[in-house]
Amino acid sequence: MKGFFKKLYEGFQEAVAPAEFRCVSCGADVFDQTGFCTRCLKKVKFNNGKTCLLCGVALHGAENYCGRCAFEKNYFDRCYSPFCYEGAVQQAILQMKFGGIATNAKVLARYLAYCAVKNNVGFDVVTFVPMTAAAQKSRGYNQAQLLAESFCDILEKAPPVALLAKIKETQRQETLNKKQREENLVGAFAASAEAKGKNVLLIDDIKTTGSTLNRCAQALKRKGARSVVCITVASREERTVWEIEEDV
Repeated sequence: MKGFFKKLYEGFQEAVAPAEFRCVSCGADVFDQTGFCTRCLKKVKFNNGKTCLLCGVALHGAENYCGRCAFEKNYFDRCYSPFCYEGAVQQAILQMKFGGIATNAKVLARYLAYCAVKNNVGFDVVTFVPMTAAAQKSRGYNQAQLLAESFCDILEKAPPVALLAKIKETQRQETLNKKQREENLVGAFAASAEAKGKNVLLIDDIKTTGSTLNRCAQALKRKGARSVVCITVASREERTVWEIEEDV
C-alpha cells in the first residue's frame, strides 16, 4: 500500500488547498495527500489485479476479456480505472457528482494521472464526457471536465478540448437495463472534426456497462479519431453472464 502511494505522488507533487485536507469520502480531517482518511482508506478497493484487456474491469477467472467485451463491439480501444466502484470511492464520486463537492475532482484526478503514467497511455488530446447545457447549468459544473482539467494540470499537458457535445437529454443510465441504456444513448453525442487523426484520451468519472464511453468513442471515430482510450476514476466489477442476461 505504501509503495502504491509513493509511486502515485513521485513526479507530480503539488500544493494542496486547505479544502483538500478533508476526506473526499466522509469529510473527516486528512493529514496526507491520499485524499482519504484512515477509516475510509480501508474501504477503498484498488483495481490493480487482473483486468479485462479491453474495458479494464476487474476479472476473477482465467479469461482475458470480460463477458461483455467477449461478445459485444467496443469503439474505444482501451479503458483503465484505478478503482472499483464501491465503498469510499463510490461515496467520493457521489459527493462530487451530486453533493456539490467539486474539489473532489482535484484529488481523484491524481489517481487518473498515475493510472495514465503507469499504463504508458499515449495521447494527442484530452477530452471528457459532456453534459447537456441544461444539465450542466443545473449542477453548476461537469465533473468529467473538472477531472480532465486537473489531470492535464498534474501532468503539465495542454488543457482538455471539448471534442464532444451531448445533443439530447437522456435518462440516468443507472436506472436502466442493458437494452434501455443502449436505446437511451442513440444519437445523444456529436463529435468535433478536430478529432480527425488524433489519439484521444477520454475522461469520465464512472464506467458501469461502458455504454456512455462507447457511444462517445463511436462519435469520435466517425469524425476520424485514430484511437480512443478511456480513463475513469472507477469501474464496476465484472458481472456474470447470468447477470448480464438479466439486463436484457
